[in-house]
Amino acid sequence: MRAISIIIVLLLVAVAAFAETYNTPTIDGVVNIAPDDWDADDFAVDDPSDDCRYAPNDPDMDDLYITWDADSLYVGIVTARPPGGFGNGYLIFIDTDAQNGITGATDFTSADYYPRRITFSTMGADVVMGAWNLGGPFMKFCQDPTSTTDVPEQHAVSDTSVKHIEVAVSWNGLFGLGVRAVPANTTLRFIAAIVGGDGTGAYDAMPTSSTGLESDPETPFDAETELDVYYEAVVDNNGDGVPDTGYSPVESTSWGRIKGMFTE
Repeated sequence: MRAISIIIVLLLVAVAAFAETYNTPTIDGVVNIAPDDWDADDFAVDDPSDDCRYAPNDPDMDDLYITWDADSLYVGIVTARPPGGFGNGYLIFIDTDAQNGITGATDFTSADYYPRRITFSTMGADVVMGAWNLGGPFMKFCQDPTSTTDVPEQHAVSDTSVKHIEVAVSWNGLFGLGVRAVPANTTLRFIAAIVGGDGTGAYDAMPTSSTGLESDPETPFDAETELDVYYEAVVDNNGDGVPDTGYSPVESTSWGRIKGMFTE
């Protein structure tokens, strides 16, 4: 097992050598690999497209794309199948200061924006984006999930025909430090989820949690689902307070990713 772990880590490091930030994709609700849109190197998470607990009747998280430029963070979400008959929420939770430990929200049961029986143990969410039935994606600060506030300088678009969501948010909107500035050593963590109505748990998560409880069809619709596997991106590795160039989201290492690889 140790030899396999070493090989995987070496492969991840090798892939990460093909770095692509800065990139500025076109935010029109459609994730395309194209010269004026997303790069192949922006592909962060490949989630199974059939692991929603209510598949094939409900949608499923499929792919996550992450990139940035000097001014903004960009997130692309690819999903499978349209919303189910009872409706579905599409969420992405972002820990904007993972370098400081778990400081954001860890329980959304009583949230004022998308109250869901979702908890976290390996990150704290500072920002949540929600889109009901793929419509009107919008981001809010959620350090206190019972008192969320709008994130400024955001642009979020969905396309119901292809079932994609794209989000752009300026670094100043996230951190309020001015143009092209981030806190030193900024590290982001991301978890996306498909949910039902208020009070439901997660029906699918991207990346899949270590237990896979959210994907188990035997799990009650309102069971608490702990999402503990995340995608991590180090935005300011050199600590100069400026978003780094030369970073590749593709297969980058993180505790959440490594944990997911070896948890049965």
